Amino acid sequence: MSDATRTNANAPFEEQREMYELLSQETRHLVLQYVLAHPDHLPSLAELAYLIPKNKAAIRDQIHRLCEEGILSRYDHPPNEDSRDLPSQFYGLTTEGVEILEQYNYLRGLGMARALYDNTRLSERARRHRDAPRPELPEAVDQALRIDSTGESGDFERLEAYIRDRNARMPSVDDQVEVATALARDDIGPNHDGIKRAEIVEQFDIDLDFQPNTVLKNLLDIDILEEQRPPGPDIFAISERKDEIVNGNVTGEAKESLEALIEHIDDELHGVELDDGAAEWSSRDTDSTAPSVALADGAGRTVRSILATTFNIDPERVVEHLRSGNPVERLNTAVEAIESSEAVTKSEEYGRIVFVYPTYRYRLSQTAMELL
Repeated sequence: MSDATRTNANAPFEEQREMYELLSQETRHLVLQYVLAHPDHLPSLAELAYLIPKNKAAIRDQIHRLCEEGILSRYDHPPNEDSRDLPSQFYGLTTEGVEILEQYNYLRGLGMARALYDNTRLSERARRHRDAPRPELPEAVDQALRIDSTGESGDFERLEAYIRDRNARMPSVDDQVEVATALARDDIGPNHDGIKRAEIVEQFDIDLDFQPNTVLKNLLDIDILEEQRPPGPDIFAISERKDEIVNGNVTGEAKESLEALIEHIDDELHGVELDDGAAEWSSRDTDSTAPSVALADGAGRTVRSILATTFNIDPERVVEHLRSGNPVERLNTAVEAIESSEAVTKSEEYGRIVFVYPTYRYRLSQTAMELL
């Protein structure tokens, strides 16, 4: 480290403050982040300039400062010097730099940093620099920066301790640990689209003692999970008769469906079996679906009679009632009454307007990632 930093060797708290200040300055922090994220942990200046929204001179100055402090070093690859398209100078951590970053928990973010890098769109030149031949890092540095190929480089014990400390009194705490750990193993973090609640048990093949929604809510409450709202409307209105989304035309679709229902309001009679005391059919040739003047108790009801009972109005007022008020409420109430009745059969010509909320997805929060 520089002489300026070493002057505080006997004042550990001041030295710690200065180190935090050194590492947290925006440009230096980004330089270190992309050194850790790089597939070989040896980016060129041009690569860093592409990734960091600062001018190249400012980035170069901060790289030099990190080199002065012994955290970074320049690694040269002379064979590239004769090529105009390939860089010959790269920047990577020193052994001392690795020790410092490990002490200040930077290395815990290796997996996430790589995931962010892998999902960054690079220019043709940046890709060429990324794939260029480069020197090898010192063995100790290379070993410290390797990401476990199984993806289990995280410290699950810290994550579990955090959950148990904050939700110790929750009966579902064991389930919470199991779900959070499963998400961590599958790298379902802030850069992931997330997973649906219904998929958790099936995808992770885990046996929960509590309902998934209870477990997820407990983890949301302590900021271990975040709820990801899918893109698009906050709610979808679906017409059952069309089997399609009718957002923007909910009222119009409800009115059309009501008119289709009204067309069937006196249809769809069930055949009736007359009791001994019931009136007889008016003639032998009468259609079996047409009722006589008097029917057996409860038999031969029409859609109209079902809805008159539902809305507590006279049968002759049913059509007027359906066409008044909120068409969606009138339609849905009417269809539910018809579907729940055994006396009539609902036509496919009309149907409810069903409101569906998008399915939320869940993923580990940044707080969780910092514990791994």
